[in-house]
Amino acid sequence: KDPNILGCGTVTFPADDCLASVRRDFRRTRRNIRSTRLRISRIKSLLSHLGVLSDDQLNDKGDAAPWKLAAQAIVSDSPLTWEEIWHVLRWYAHNRGYDGNRRWSKIAEEDDEDTEKVTNAIALMKEHGKSTMAETVCAELNVDPLGTKKSSHLPYKTLNVAFPREVVVNEVKTLLSKHIGKLDKLDQDFIDTLIASNEKSGKRAWETIKVQSIKLPRRYFGGL
Repeated sequence: KDPNILGCGTVTFPADDCLASVRRDFRRTRRNIRSTRLRISRIKSLLSHLGVLSDDQLNDKGDAAPWKLAAQAIVSDSPLTWEEIWHVLRWYAHNRGYDGNRRWSKIAEEDDEDTEKVTNAIALMKEHGKSTMAETVCAELNVDPLGTKKSSHLPYKTLNVAFPREVVVNEVKTLLSKHIGKLDKLDQDFIDTLIASNEKSGKRAWETIKVQSIKLPRRYFGGL
């Protein structure tokens, strides 16, 4: 006999309902904050495991202009210190670029707001004739990567831009590759642990250098 259903706990919203969109935005913000904190925590554990920085250095608040340090390393042959690398990696962990969540959302449509930000970022790179996020930020703030100036009255957080993930990944690979042989324990294994070198080896790239305190689910793909 079919049961007598009294009701179901499903609430539906019209496509453009303000309540639905607000809830979605808050949820996405919470997830982004949590994932960023976890990402930074894992990189910190890796550096601690390698013994390249002290606890005081790892817990330092960071550099006021990590984007300048990144651009400086990209355009020059002068290597950064491990402490500066840590400041730069934290900045990239906060600003790793947008990829449309293509790993898990193969059938979902991209967010119009995010795609607009990517379009703006590409236009900004073209405007300044740059190919990296760090150099573009420096150009927008009128800061010379090789100069002494580290601050600007111009904002960049309000530019409504999101750089493509592929641009940022290649940027970080380039920056770190220039330090191979110049910093102890910064080698290809370190780069692969942070960022998968290619699709084939990328599945468990984060295990290239095994850190006991870092545990990730089997579905996880890529580097830290």
